[in-house]
Amino acid sequence: MTNTISASKVDGAQTNSSDYWLWDFAGVDGLQAAIALFSPAISHLSPFQSLTAEFGQQPCSVLRLCENNFRVALPEPMAFDSAISALELSVWVKPCPAATLLLPVEAGLERLRAIATTKPIYTLHPFPCDRAVPARINDLAILAWHHSWQGQPRLTLQTAQENVEAIQRALTS
Repeated sequence: MTNTISASKVDGAQTNSSDYWLWDFAGVDGLQAAIALFSPAISHLSPFQSLTAEFGQQPCSVLRLCENNFRVALPEPMAFDSAISALELSVWVKPCPAATLLLPVEAGLERLRAIATTKPIYTLHPFPCDRAVPARINDLAILAWHHSWQGQPRLTLQTAQENVEAIQRALTS
């Protein structure tokens, strides 16, 4: 599913993480699917806001990307596509193709503020929990997501697989 890389420090060695699986879903009925699977509270989120919810009796995080487009982070590989299909709504679902870099929150936030650029209305300062920010690092697109994960704050950078090495170099230079 998702290539997830964690770091003990921003400039530390990167290793795979097995507790983070991302799925994307969207469509005409994307919001209805999100409400049915998670909570009516989803409808109160603005784009790039997230909340902690439950799926399959497991805590998860749900990010609203735009009006009917969502990303869900699950703690283990689950049949999320089957749950969407069972709703019989006009929604597509697929594993998120982005590579995901996990950063320590404080050091990661500090480093992002130093090297990433955003366009107005988005900002990395402040960057509260349960928010995502589209940004660029050396002209490479990222989506930084700061959210609660299993009771702890988590900072992830999602980017195209081919950008991972360049993003890692920028984070450590």
